[in-house]
Amino acid sequence: MAKVSTGVPFLDQFLNGGYDEDIITTYYGPSGSGKTNLCLIAAVKMAETGKKVIFIDTEGGIATERILQLTATPDEVLSRILFSQPVTFAEQKEIFLHLKDNLPDDTGLILVDSISMLYRIELGQSEEVYEVNSALGKQIASLVEIARRKKIPVLLTTQVYADFDNKDKVKIVGGDLLKYGSKCLIELQTLNNCRRLLLKKHRSQPEGQETFFKIVQTGIEEVIR
Repeated sequence: MAKVSTGVPFLDQFLNGGYDEDIITTYYGPSGSGKTNLCLIAAVKMAETGKKVIFIDTEGGIATERILQLTATPDEVLSRILFSQPVTFAEQKEIFLHLKDNLPDDTGLILVDSISMLYRIELGQSEEVYEVNSALGKQIASLVEIARRKKIPVLLTTQVYADFDNKDKVKIVGGDLLKYGSKCLIELQTLNNCRRLLLKKHRSQPEGQETFFKIVQTGIEEVIR
């Protein structure tokens, strides 16, 4: 099975070679846990190979300065990362529909950071919860179809909220829709001096595996515990 590098050797090893090319991989965790950094590192790595990256930023959190820290060839890398910044849930839907039929042939990676931001806002503004959830399900289905038909990995991030029945756990914004649509689920946790990466779902690796890292200027570094 073909793999795409995460951009980090120890993370490639953790995922048995990297991201699977024909599925959705989803990172979830609290703000500041490293989700965007992992997306940017993967984007830079793919762009350095000469392929294009589709980066859908719904949170307005992408800093060009961070990309400059991650590569020695910033001009080439930035020219190959195609950013899109929808500001409504409807705009997000239109972007995904457009990608299905208009994806550049040399696209190597699609990222959405995050899939849940505009969905969450839409839920708060709409009385039609079923319709909003149905729309999110269709958006995820579009990304699944792209990944499978084009053999292009799709990397998503999503937010979390507290599980009031179990204070030691969190729930994913997007719930079962994301759990079913993602063949790989990775939880990020913020600890006192590092971050923990916990494998919750994978096609070939056992669930429950964990590794630790810290964010540094040039990317992330493994922390041995």
